[in-house]
Amino acid sequence: MSKTPRINGRKCRPYVQERKAFQNSNGQLYAVRHTPLLYVVYSYGEHWPLFVHDGFDWYENEDKYSPTTTRHRSNANPYAATQLRSCTWLKQFIANHKGHYRALHEVQSTLGLAA
Repeated sequence: MSKTPRINGRKCRPYVQERKAFQNSNGQLYAVRHTPLLYVVYSYGEHWPLFVHDGFDWYENEDKYSPTTTRHRSNANPYAATQLRSCTWLKQFIANHKGHYRALHEVQSTLGLAA
């Protein structure tokens, strides 16, 4: 397993556009691929998703930000069309997506189809 690259937060946009994992130098801005399709950029932890890509669309947190999170949002913006959603909606979307993926993987394993 490769180590997540630490980068300058101002240089994270290419990572976001290519949906690659990263974290800034102090670990407060980072991105994770939770499933093969689900990619999430977080500011200050999983309680505050900034951008979510589900394999098809980009979603953006529309809720109020602190000055630092506003800077994270600006640096990590994928410069793609996004659908604005509340933080609560994004967290539920992420949880549902991860849950569906886990359930599918369990069914595939039971049937002997998992890779």
